[in-house]
Amino acid sequence: MTVIGVASMKNSPGVTTFALALAATWPCGEVLLAELDAAGGELAGHFRLEPDPGVASLATELRRSQEPDVLGRHTQALPRGLRVIAAPVRQDQAYAAISAMTATLPDVLKKLPPETTVVADLGRLTGPSTELAARADHVLILTRPRLTELAHLQGLAEAVPHAEIVLIGRGTYPANEVTEAVGLRIRAHIAHDPGARAFLEGRRQRTRVVRAARRLATTLSTGAHVGAAS
Repeated sequence: MTVIGVASMKNSPGVTTFALALAATWPCGEVLLAELDAAGGELAGHFRLEPDPGVASLATELRRSQEPDVLGRHTQALPRGLRVIAAPVRQDQAYAAISAMTATLPDVLKKLPPETTVVADLGRLTGPSTELAARADHVLILTRPRLTELAHLQGLAEAVPHAEIVLIGRGTYPANEVTEAVGLRIRAHIAHDPGARAFLEGRRQRTRVVRAARRLATTLSTGAHVGAAS
């Protein structure tokens, strides 16, 4: 079982889109997309999902059951079959539900079959999202290579030492300077993708982000390291 968190520190350069693309292109085993964004979810709105089952109903059941089959009862299927546990749209509901799960969800995930992969959309890394990230196997932090955004990565190496950076688009600083400044390695560098939003909204299936996510999914699934993706 592998848990891969996708997050940002300040602005959100396509965290939900990238998490969705990563899960949709995962090459092996069973994959589940968990929308654990404490600021509120996007998937329910984009894909017209029902309010329940989802993160809120899962948080309620986890109070009395921590068996691994509990997760399957709180998923919905996206149009191409990907299973997702969607977060409430409202921030107060999402924050309360995800906060309630920080002590139980990581232990439940550990009980899943070894061929299962959970891609967790953590949104902005703060509060309960940081607690969940600390217990994930991989954490990908999406950021643009700009001073205003890189400044928010300071101190992240102490809180989540296994986090890695995915640079999005062009910016002021090259990859080597980013690594030196924040103490985290670059896992990938993805070109800006004007079509990314169309993928999230279900209007396009082939974009730069999807191609980059597929390459990264392949390397993560085999334990290989990729220095760049574009």
